[in-house]
Amino acid sequence: MKTILSIDGGGIRGILPARILQEMRRRLDVSGDNRPFHEMFDLIAGTSTGALIALALTSVDNEGKERFPVSDIVDLYKVRGKEIFPPSAMQPIRTAIQAFRFKYSPEIYERFLYDYFGDTTIQDAATNLIITSFDTEAMEPHCIKKRDDQEGACVDYNYYMRDAARASSAAPTFFPPAYISPIGLEDKKYSLIDGAVFANNPAGLAYVEAQKMFPGENEYLIVSLGTGDFKQGYSYDEVHSWGYMEWVNPMKNFPIGSIMAAGQSEAVNHQLRRISNVKYFRFNIEISGSGFSIDDAGEKNIKSLLGYAEKMIKKHECEISDICRLLNAR
Repeated sequence: MKTILSIDGGGIRGILPARILQEMRRRLDVSGDNRPFHEMFDLIAGTSTGALIALALTSVDNEGKERFPVSDIVDLYKVRGKEIFPPSAMQPIRTAIQAFRFKYSPEIYERFLYDYFGDTTIQDAATNLIITSFDTEAMEPHCIKKRDDQEGACVDYNYYMRDAARASSAAPTFFPPAYISPIGLEDKKYSLIDGAVFANNPAGLAYVEAQKMFPGENEYLIVSLGTGDFKQGYSYDEVHSWGYMEWVNPMKNFPIGSIMAAGQSEAVNHQLRRISNVKYFRFNIEISGSGFSIDDAGEKNIKSLLGYAEKMIKKHECEISDICRLLNAR
């Protein structure tokens, strides 16, 4: 059986899947299984904030030890989230301006990523890896990958982890596109935006990739971690007269983007649950109100999200135990 970990996009709401992983880590440690996650999962996939977590989980030091224990990843959102999404008394004005230009400074975010990942590269990752992004010039998905080259036939471009994270989380209207090059190919430039535009839930992509990587495998365990479901839909009376500006209105949580992300995610869930050789575990929870914001790193919202995380753990109590048992068996 091959194992896959998939983590959704969702900005600051990445604290939810990080907290789920922390709970899994606690239970595995209690059972005596102290292996890092990069030894438990044959492939880790991430979109946007999920890419940040995936990269952190696969980043190791010179001795092959994990650089970022999962508790540190939770603290990343609790303590350093404000570096990525700095709070401001001018936040309503920032949001209004977002209709015309990006909301946050890419330089501040890029400094944070450099501080976090340094010069660690994708090919340094301790397990197979897929980081999603979208090429605005080629108009096609651009997935940054680390794959074990079992037969010497597969050569993936290498990127700095900091660049991969920047590309995958370049959410339109929040940050400008990342303009990056593979290492050693500085003349080859890509204009990349957030992978959530086509794969907010990358579990389906990860499954297809795993089939190519492990052609003889006939059983898969997929753990898919969401960042909160927003079930407060838009009624017919509300949307029937909307024009362009309403559908992309940041004050309304960018309705067209929210709908597309929800639809893609549910389609992936529907498909993977119906594949006979896949044990698919999906972790998510309905959230509402201010908790839905992807860029509110204030203490009140972080506290609210941690509350949702605890509800999520309780909701999926049995599934967490089942996953830990399956991972132990490997």
